[in-house]
Amino acid sequence: MKKHFAYETAGHNYNILKVFSKNNRRYMTPAESALWEVLRAKKLGYRFRRQHPVDDYIPDFVCLPKRLVIEVDGKYHFIGNQHISDQERTYYLNQRGFAVLRFTNDEVIGNTEMIIKKIKEIMDKQPTINCNDNAQPLPSLGGAGGGIIIFSAPSGSGKSTIVQWLMQEHPELKLYFSVSATSRAPRGTEQHGVEYFFLTPEEFRQKIQNNEFLEYEEVYQDRFYGTLKAQVERQREQGQNVVFDVDVKGGINIKKYYGDKAMSLFIQPPSVEELRRRLVGRGTDTPEAIENRLAKAEYELTFAPQFDHIVVNDNLDDAKAETLRLLQEFLREQDKQGL
Repeated sequence: MKKHFAYETAGHNYNILKVFSKNNRRYMTPAESALWEVLRAKKLGYRFRRQHPVDDYIPDFVCLPKRLVIEVDGKYHFIGNQHISDQERTYYLNQRGFAVLRFTNDEVIGNTEMIIKKIKEIMDKQPTINCNDNAQPLPSLGGAGGGIIIFSAPSGSGKSTIVQWLMQEHPELKLYFSVSATSRAPRGTEQHGVEYFFLTPEEFRQKIQNNEFLEYEEVYQDRFYGTLKAQVERQREQGQNVVFDVDVKGGINIKKYYGDKAMSLFIQPPSVEELRRRLVGRGTDTPEAIENRLAKAEYELTFAPQFDHIVVNDNLDDAKAETLRLLQEFLREQDKQGL
């Protein structure tokens, strides 16, 4: 029985798996064994644990101070006796403040040095947490509950570029998009509760009547998109700072709803003329579409004074630095006030 539960990390009873996980650490694939020889020696400066439980999940390797999980190809992993995909496992761990790296057996055996380099790069970006042996969720900048960060801007202002840079280069900020709801059907490998909450049009309308949405939009008949209040609160309770990339009216409404718990940012182009140049330079829109975008941008610019901060994106690096500074100040203040 021990050997059965050891490597597959699967079985009919998750509690049995957890009980035997300590003994089962010695059962590893050749790839896991090769990687463990490096990780166990603290060559990366921090202690790693083999099959250390994170709530209801047992990863291959865990570094608690860096909140990093490393997985190497295995068979099945269980959460509460349910088979789940790699994507779902990653989401589960991300929700608990852990970064996740996944490698194949061939990658580890074929080029261990490259794998170690990748691990080190992620560890250098992750904040160091003072912790004991309990793998609790990562405390986030943003107090007892995560903050709300709202971004709005005319098309072509560079908003998405700035947001993606913040999320990729500054994991210490713990920025996460809220998981939205939609009435469209899943596409490809999309999973309910991971990419979206998939609802029928009737279910969506019922939630609208129940006032369950923070914001929503009917793009065309029976095709809804929206943000559930309960989902935002779940993410905030887990210490995540929830990011909204919305139009100006949606941004203003979300700010009104959350008040001091939210910071609203308007990313502004230096001028309409510069915005025109950027849109033309993209080469993706027809002249008519560009004129429509510019007309909409002029309208949206009138709402800028209603946002907490205006960041003029004249120079992208400067705009990134200014946005980062504003976020850090906001999250520190949230931390002080315990919001």
